[in-house]
Amino acid sequence: IQPISIVDKLFDALASDMTQPIDNSGVTMLHQCQWKELSTIAWSCANRGYCQSPPAQVLIMNLTNVAISRITENKDKNMKDILPRDAAEIAWALGTMQADCYNLSDSLEQYVKAVDENMIDKSLDRPLETWKSADCVQMAIALGHGSLDQRYLLEQIYKEALISMNEVLKHVKKGTFHSTDKPFLVFELVALLWVQARLYLNGDCGSIFDDFSEKVPEIILYRMHMLHESEEKSPHDIQTAFAKINLGSQEQANLVWSLTVLEKFHSKFAVDLLCHIFSSFSKSCKEGNPIRLEHAHQLWQSIVILQHECPEALRNVDPETLNFLKNTWNQEKARQKSSSARHRALSQTLNLMGVKHYNEHDEDVDMALVLKMDSKWTHSAEHTSSNNTDNKQKVAVEFDGPSHFTKIAKSDNGQKPKPPRALGHTVLKYKLLKKKESSRLMLTYASVAWM
Repeated sequence: IQPISIVDKLFDALASDMTQPIDNSGVTMLHQCQWKELSTIAWSCANRGYCQSPPAQVLIMNLTNVAISRITENKDKNMKDILPRDAAEIAWALGTMQADCYNLSDSLEQYVKAVDENMIDKSLDRPLETWKSADCVQMAIALGHGSLDQRYLLEQIYKEALISMNEVLKHVKKGTFHSTDKPFLVFELVALLWVQARLYLNGDCGSIFDDFSEKVPEIILYRMHMLHESEEKSPHDIQTAFAKINLGSQEQANLVWSLTVLEKFHSKFAVDLLCHIFSSFSKSCKEGNPIRLEHAHQLWQSIVILQHECPEALRNVDPETLNFLKNTWNQEKARQKSSSARHRALSQTLNLMGVKHYNEHDEDVDMALVLKMDSKWTHSAEHTSSNNTDNKQKVAVEFDGPSHFTKIAKSDNGQKPKPPRALGHTVLKYKLLKKKESSRLMLTYASVAWM
């Protein structure tokens, strides 16, 4: 356990003072804060990663309650006192912190619900028309981090992004200069695409999401000035173009991963963009530049899918880069991991049943059985992985807990809520397992929780 830093002690002291009543009415300093001050406190805590200590959680929960009260009290009054910027910033802060502190997940859900029901005028065709692009993106990121499928709010966010993108593309086709009142920057579009992939908002969830993911590659290529280039660009030119639009390695890896999860890699624009990104990463590998493990894993997972479904997107990936990404993935899966309580309980149950099994780290599955092809009973399973897989059948046993699904929204009218949906990383894992020569047994909490 690391010792508490001086800065965290300072934050704890401030948190205690902010939440202590200053008179007999129970009013605290938080109640006296203006909206901008509330959002600044929330942003500071999230930026610091200050959310684990008891004073921190009390501060953040109390701040959320104060914000919710102000939003609901202003429902029938002038909402101009509450700027979308401050409302979205608080949501972003809560979404970021609840990813590290699950105790704050209910606070995020309640806050987003208050914003959705009181700040969004559903009688308007474009209720978020006055929101800036940064406000829309921060709210979307909060929903993504919290696994919240607030469908109406998400639709309105992506609707604003689509309007901006369509305005740009309209002028591209005419060959004229374009100017929009609310331009979405490239990194903002990539963030929205990541949220869409994380929540797995595909065409079945609405045409808005389908249209958005189709047009993102075209917009990015246009801003790279590589929309209708017939010549193959050098890796140096590609990296220079990425730098000019502030598309860093994080955004590039997220782009590849998101397009793969959403299966939006078949258009010419998507293929060209993927080729550019892989060309840039291959150049970095050859030059010995460090690549973050998270990025390497995103790229390798995508490559496994693209090798079968869109090999033309990998034409700029050399064998050296492929080996590097594969080895990085295998090393990560080979490290010692601690199983969750659910996995340990499942393993214990299999042991009591006399079913031999093992954690197949290189296949990235929770548990695995290896049976002889003609086996009729599980007593013939093996305890450890074997290099000799002849006449053997692998059975992958997956137990997916709440973190693999969208959060089940609480219903106020007593109606049964919509069933949770698998998140993007879970959908991708299922797809990767399909590429392996193994049968799959999926045990999910979601069906039980919903029922």
